[in-house]
Amino acid sequence: MRHLATALLLALLPNWVFGHHSIRAFYDDQNVSEIEGTITGVRWANPHIRFTVKTSGENGQPEVWEIESGAVNFLERDGVSRDILTPGDQIKVVGYRSRFGRAQMVASHITLASGNEVVLWPGLFGHGTKAGLSDSASVVATSDTQSTKPQGIFRVWSVGSESMGRSAAEAPLPLKPEALAARQHYDPLTDDTALSCIPQGMPGIIDNPFPMEIVDGGDAIYIHMEEWDVLRTIHMNGGAPENAPATPHGYSVGHWEGNELVIVTTKIDWPYFDDIGTPISQAIEVVERYSLVEDEHRLDLVMIVTDPAILTTPARREGTYWTWVPDEVIKPFDCQL
Repeated sequence: MRHLATALLLALLPNWVFGHHSIRAFYDDQNVSEIEGTITGVRWANPHIRFTVKTSGENGQPEVWEIESGAVNFLERDGVSRDILTPGDQIKVVGYRSRFGRAQMVASHITLASGNEVVLWPGLFGHGTKAGLSDSASVVATSDTQSTKPQGIFRVWSVGSESMGRSAAEAPLPLKPEALAARQHYDPLTDDTALSCIPQGMPGIIDNPFPMEIVDGGDAIYIHMEEWDVLRTIHMNGGAPENAPATPHGYSVGHWEGNELVIVTTKIDWPYFDDIGTPISQAIEVVERYSLVEDEHRLDLVMIVTDPAILTTPARREGTYWTWVPDEVIKPFDCQL
């Protein structure tokens, strides 16, 4: 079985990290740990698979560890099925332990009783391949079939492999002191909306490791985000009505500047800028600028966020891109508690 092809890298991405709950908030990412025992239960569902392992504790008494790891959609794309985790099987798990002294771990990879190693969350601490994110070299068209010809912006796009690592080079958000203070009160154990399967709002939904599909609807463009099964509507026939209600994903208005799709989103009713509790206000405005590279196999994004309530100056983000994987489709996310 080949290793997965996607890395979420959430534990390594400061300030602009979106999409899932922060691994660093829950687990000690400075210390790699290993446990060995018997699988006692499996929950194969998004946003992260979970399973339990019964081990022998330091005092010789049995312990049951709760393990979480990668998303079902990424695992299934690489041919890893639920059958890899069977109750009763012996297993070795390598990952990070809970920061709170609990018998919990996030798993990078496992070793089966057969000796075979399977990467469940590559990139978690440099182990394995870059799972789920696409390398541009692997998506170049190799034939003249319809499915491998460039099709403009309207198609399914997969996150590029270098895109998820850009945050380490990003400047810190220009936050006002009151925004920094409010962030200190964020408790990921109780405030993280992902723990309740609540779809991420704007602007966080933009930045996630799952594919998205852009669809031409005439007077509107639709962006189907695989993560959380979110469907964004981009209105192409004018500005936001004054009486439009504020929603978690806001009201988006789009226009073309040459071949560049520009989207302006306002009326956002969502509490957080990111997954570490940075607040936002309903005065926030998010501008997205999508442009195809010359060979149409890559889609670049520049995003500018303005919110006078939390930012001293607009925050500009570059380096996010998607690549085209022929015949890729949007899979149901179907988050389950």
